[in-house]
Amino acid sequence: MKRTKEIHVTGLGFPEGPVALPDGSIAFVDLLHANVRAFTDGVVRELAALPGAPNGMRLGPDGALYICNNGGLAPESLETLHLAEPMIPGCIQRLQPDGRWENFADQLPGAKPSRPNDLIFTPTGEIVFTDPQNWEVLGANANAYHGGQLLAAGQDRKVRALAKMSGFPNGLVFHPDGSLIVGITMEHRLMRCDWNDGSVGEMIEWVRLDDRFNPDGMVFHEGLLYVTGSTGDRIAVLDTKGQLIMMIDCGEGSDPTNCCVHDGRLWVTLGLPGQLVSYPL
Repeated sequence: MKRTKEIHVTGLGFPEGPVALPDGSIAFVDLLHANVRAFTDGVVRELAALPGAPNGMRLGPDGALYICNNGGLAPESLETLHLAEPMIPGCIQRLQPDGRWENFADQLPGAKPSRPNDLIFTPTGEIVFTDPQNWEVLGANANAYHGGQLLAAGQDRKVRALAKMSGFPNGLVFHPDGSLIVGITMEHRLMRCDWNDGSVGEMIEWVRLDDRFNPDGMVFHEGLLYVTGSTGDRIAVLDTKGQLIMMIDCGEGSDPTNCCVHDGRLWVTLGLPGQLVSYPL
């Protein structure tokens, strides 16, 4: 399905993680330029410059932005991956509204390097996040890939492992019934598990999408799940049962990486074109 998209910002370096802020602006990260910006009323302002490469981002219950920093990887094209200088250990960062930032959690378990990708807050304020680990080897030396993991960071800043995962765990969201949904990019599917007061149940396949659809960031809104499809150039719209309602065609080469909902519109970051756009709901 074609929907008319409105282009708000261009010239970005692989944007991700759009977040609607309380003042009505849309914040987003820029992996390649290593910063966080916000758009409102036709104006883009920088909120912070960060080392590494800020990736997924969410607004925390304390009003700060929490950011998965993958350490310094940013796609420049389908074939070229930029490595920041210097690289930093992958971590969760906390950005306050006044622009001050800190490493919130940087002692991550599992094989290195850690590459935090996307995060979600639990009802009790804990952070659950995906870590696809050394995904930079995929395509060149897949046998060297460590696989991914699902991690949790408490307000005490301690990080614990929840589950091992395969195939590049990426975007994640809580289902209205309280279960957890995680997109597995390289396997074209969504996994689902029970969330039990800080632990996860068995991961089972919930939805399998077509082989061109690579699940990335996602959001639930009014009983519908919007899943960006990365290099598949589409956004899948599913109901709470996992049934596909429609595909929003974002255009060839659009590379939708993540989304949020604000003011009756679906706000989407387009990675390789470097754009922030929106669609009417």
